[in-house]
Amino acid sequence: MDSGRAFYAGLLEALTRVMGSAKGYLQDHGPMVAMLASQLGRELGLSKAACSELFFAAVLSDMGMVGLAEDAWENPAPALSPEVRKRVQRHPQRSEERVKGIPHLQDLAPLLRHHHEWWDGSGYPDGLRADEIPMGARILRLADTVAALSERRPHRPALGAEAIAEVVDSSTGKEFGPEVARCFLALYRNGAIPHFDREAYRHTVLRASESLLPEEVSPLSTSQLLTIVANLIDAKDPYTAGHSRRVSVLAVAVAERLGLDSPTRSALWAGGYLHDLGKLGVPLRVLAKNGRLTDEEFEYIRAHPSDGAEILESIPTLRHLTAGVLYHHERWDGSGYPEGLSGDRIPLVAQIMAVCDAYDAMTSTRAYRNSRPSEQARAEVARERGTQFGPEAAEAFLEIPEDIFASLQAQRPEALREVPERVRTLRNIDPSFFTTEPLGRAEGDGSLTHRPAEDHGSEARSASPS
Repeated sequence: MDSGRAFYAGLLEALTRVMGSAKGYLQDHGPMVAMLASQLGRELGLSKAACSELFFAAVLSDMGMVGLAEDAWENPAPALSPEVRKRVQRHPQRSEERVKGIPHLQDLAPLLRHHHEWWDGSGYPDGLRADEIPMGARILRLADTVAALSERRPHRPALGAEAIAEVVDSSTGKEFGPEVARCFLALYRNGAIPHFDREAYRHTVLRASESLLPEEVSPLSTSQLLTIVANLIDAKDPYTAGHSRRVSVLAVAVAERLGLDSPTRSALWAGGYLHDLGKLGVPLRVLAKNGRLTDEEFEYIRAHPSDGAEILESIPTLRHLTAGVLYHHERWDGSGYPEGLSGDRIPLVAQIMAVCDAYDAMTSTRAYRNSRPSEQARAEVARERGTQFGPEAAEAFLEIPEDIFASLQAQRPEALREVPERVRTLRNIDPSFFTTEPLGRAEGDGSLTHRPAEDHGSEARSASPS
């Protein structure tokens, strides 16, 4: 499989990009916090390694929001409701738990847990005060607030530099530690805080990776990071727990039946985990809608392969994964997206990923329909050979041993038990946020009325309900 320091650093960069896309209109917030926090760390005498930790902690501090409180990003309001605030205040602990699973970044955990603590003890989650708060977390608190105030929000304009400095000054000893606040104000008054620059940010990602990673990164560490990224992607959609890993396992099984070489199998393994990278930019109201999508909503879905491929294409060590991600929704007959490719113009890796993705979609519960039995889904693949799916890829998929399908199916129930409760909670918060219109039957043919959506299998088009 793909491994090594350069590939791992590329995955870390993809993870930082994913967090930006998840935040929608706040996509530059984490990078802005990271650049300011690392500058403050240097000024305050932190080591190179500590500044690199600060950098990644800033970008990843909101990982816990995904799958918990994305609606706070997607439906911004001047003040959070009590219910939303309660969920938001859980995100530092969730971020902490997620980063503990990332090899070589485990030391970031205290920074993520405490980045919302206030100097006067009124923050969360633990109500730490003053020097009880780690220095790095104090720096993150100020950098986070400064970046937020400098960004326009739908309900308010961005604040100017002088107004931000006044907020920092008035909040010293309350929200902000005095030492960190004095450092920031000195930099501001000396005109030493540069405007955010994306290219400078990207170079800093690479330098921070070099500082934190060992010379040799094991395949196991790479696999663990792939799992973390995939879990973050799957967490956005309440109905896709474990989806990316299952697609990866199935894609490699198909490749083995086709006798494909090791580099291609490695690309399918990593590509399976990352194929839905662009979905973190799709609003939750679209992913969890249980009725037809509007044309505007469907455009979000259609954009996710291109958005994911754009991230991978920009990272040299991940560029070889682009084709599978970009074209995994193309159809053999040319009616897919994003480019409407047909036949052998669709790269073989994308043909393989398409059939594995479709099978897993059919056998997974969605907001608008129940899951199908594995046997029915495989029968659908057989029917769609040469129409939706490449014949060679579909034939090899159908030759996968039964024990692989059985093993993947057996791993589903535990993850799916939480799905209905989360969706019910979200709908109770704002019933208008999701449609509650049930799916009906298309007049005349008895088939399930479908929505144009990410439901990859042809059952979204014509098959009878299970």
